[in-house]
Amino acid sequence: MQSRLLAIYADYGDYIARLVPLQVEDEYLKIVLYFTDGSNLRLTEEWEEGELVRYSYYWLTSDNRLKIGWDNAPHHVELATFPHHRHVGEQANRQPSSETSLEDVMRIIIPQLSLAHPNPS
Repeated sequence: MQSRLLAIYADYGDYIARLVPLQVEDEYLKIVLYFTDGSNLRLTEEWEEGELVRYSYYWLTSDNRLKIGWDNAPHHVELATFPHHRHVGEQANRQPSSETSLEDVMRIIIPQLSLAHPNPS
């Protein structure tokens, strides 16, 4: 997971003010990305033999209110994209989601960070 951590910083470092590793193990990663606009992404990934099997990406405002949270916990069978779903604005607002990786999620987040100035390189 060290290589995953380094890849995340390499790919998104311009938007990250601070990266806080909470748990980094062989096939498990839990970190918080603090973005330059003050928002943060709580990221958890579990891998098995190089395949992402469980994930949650919760994007929060600077005062930790939910913006959007994506995960694949298998508990919303009514959604067309089960088990993949997102929570928008609040946990109870569940929606189908085609975003199933950090890379997908960052394609949603980055354009919304454009109001903040990226870190100088």
